[in-house]
Amino acid sequence: MTDSELVKEKLAPVAVGGVGGSGTRLIALFLKRLDFHIGDDLNSALDNLWFTLLFKREEILSSNKAEFETLVNIFVKKMTLGDAYSQTEIGLVKRLASHDRSQHPISWLQERERSLLSRKPLLNQGRAWGWKEPNSHIVMERFQKKIPDMKYIHVVRNGLDMAYSDNQNQLKLWGRHFLGDNHQISPRFSLKYWHIVHRRVLEICEPMGSRFLFLNYDELCLSPSKSIKKLMNFLGVENSEVTVEELTGLVKVPKSFGRFKDFGLEEFDPVDVDFVKQLGFDTSLSQD
Repeated sequence: MTDSELVKEKLAPVAVGGVGGSGTRLIALFLKRLDFHIGDDLNSALDNLWFTLLFKREEILSSNKAEFETLVNIFVKKMTLGDAYSQTEIGLVKRLASHDRSQHPISWLQERERSLLSRKPLLNQGRAWGWKEPNSHIVMERFQKKIPDMKYIHVVRNGLDMAYSDNQNQLKLWGRHFLGDNHQISPRFSLKYWHIVHRRVLEICEPMGSRFLFLNYDELCLSPSKSIKKLMNFLGVENSEVTVEELTGLVKVPKSFGRFKDFGLEEFDPVDVDFVKQLGFDTSLSQD
């Protein structure tokens, strides 16, 4: 059986992504409560660090088809199959951990390498699996081609609030690819990045149809039961022993909710603000 056949044989995964700070951690926590396997090498935000090692790097944007498919095979093997890696796969992983990255030093990457290359038991047959890593949206179009029946949840929070977040890691890493070399790390360009990313996500994920969920984090916080029922239906776990009420208890409205109202809108390009409004988010400066 080829690697491609192995990927198709396993239960299709669900991935969770979004701009950093969008609330993806809460969705990953939901998945864990619902007994999804989301990996064994996780940080406090529940990011899958094997995915980070393999895919969170600028070079992935120019990775050729053969290398990208090898990376997906490595990841799927680790998450589900427990199979040994080929020498080619081992060599690729070691190369990815052989030099510092802008947001991850070599010592951190080599920890991920050791964790990834260690053997693990086969995932229980039929157990749902997936991962959460905010940068998943960067490579989602290519992942769909490799795993065509996968599901993707993109968590989206009001871009005006996100513009004032301390977490601008994606803007720092991917900004020049989406905005050009003249962008700055500022609220204005943070919103521009948010705008471009979400237009792109909606475009590339539209062909997924019912396998794509554009999850409004603000609505989740304000009407948790409604949003959680929609999420559970999307995941196909409506009959789970975990109740909607249990998951609702995990939802906390962040203190930063509506923080943009303290700063005004003068900083931003009106086109970007209009897109926030188009997606149904609050853009009013009223405190009511």
